[in-house]
Amino acid sequence: MIYKLEKRHEFDGGTMETHWEVISYTGVSKIGVLLNGKTMKKGTKAQCQKYCRVTGIQITA
Repeated sequence: MIYKLEKRHEFDGGTMETHWEVISYTGVSKIGVLLNGKTMKKGTKAQCQKYCRVTGIQITA
């Protein structure tokens, strides 16, 4: 598994919301695209980092 901490932006009705997500991927394709992403945690950067520490997830750079 490959784990990433990613910043996301959502646009709705003229407003923008920013949050962080911990996402797991099953692998990388031949051309370098991450495959089968699944969001495991959504929140602030601090909340996502704490989730990774508590669950023992190592974020891939």
